[in-house]
Amino acid sequence: MVDATSAVIGAGIVTFLPGITKARKESVKLALAMAERAAESVRKEGLLDDWFTYYRNQLRFMGWDSVSAEQVHWPDEGRARQVDQVLGTIAATAGEHFAEASSRSMGSLPGSAAALLALEQHAYERQHFQLLPCAPAGAGRVDMVLYHEADTQSAFRAGFISRKRSHRNVRAELVRFNIQAFEHSYLPKVQERVVQLCRARVLDYDS
Repeated sequence: MVDATSAVIGAGIVTFLPGITKARKESVKLALAMAERAAESVRKEGLLDDWFTYYRNQLRFMGWDSVSAEQVHWPDEGRARQVDQVLGTIAATAGEHFAEASSRSMGSLPGSAAALLALEQHAYERQHFQLLPCAPAGAGRVDMVLYHEADTQSAFRAGFISRKRSHRNVRAELVRFNIQAFEHSYLPKVQERVVQLCRARVLDYDS
């Protein structure tokens, strides 16, 4: 996992497992930032009831397709006793390699003060937190676990990553992104100013 890299986008941590080229990582981060920007714009206008669903639909429009899905709401007591519910959910959804990558990203995040502060501020404001580990899927595609955790603002105060949370409202699914389709059909239609604004939302850090 030495070659894994990470970035903070909004209230989410995206992690890239080895095998994804730099150019494709940039395309994935740009797509995630575009979806995040669109969802936030609607939320700030007071027109959004379900942030996650809107965000997920934006990704689908750009070329993300559901591979399989797992939704977890109010986990049972057995799940609540797991040492790490977040990584347990990710591993159950897509495999241990996705969970390992996310674990490394969360562990190294405190080493980047700017990225950590941005993540904590956005998670507190929006009352949600996301983990987005990505792995190569071949043929110009990437698989990603879309893990979304919602809670009260108090649950996402500074230092929330290292504390035990309730995990009261968790959704996770495995999706596949057709990068080539995004680059050749969707991206050319986007204004360069919008692209630059979205790229500015990405905070890379060493994982």
